[in-house]
Amino acid sequence: MRWAVIEAAQKLRTDSWLREERERLAQRRNSRNIAKTATARKMITLVYYGLRDHHIRCLQPADAA
Repeated sequence: MRWAVIEAAQKLRTDSWLREERERLAQRRNSRNIAKTATARKMITLVYYGLRDHHIRCLQPADAA
């Protein structure tokens, strides 16, 4: 499963917020491999909460206060 998620993190589309996060981490840590793994872990977390709660809260737009 780890292999599949890392492959998915590596092939993210250009308009994805996860890809922007991966690029920011890669630049900050000077390592694309660390950034790929961190992004894959974030994706696993999103899948877990999506299966548990039937929705992913961080993907919903924030309410204007």
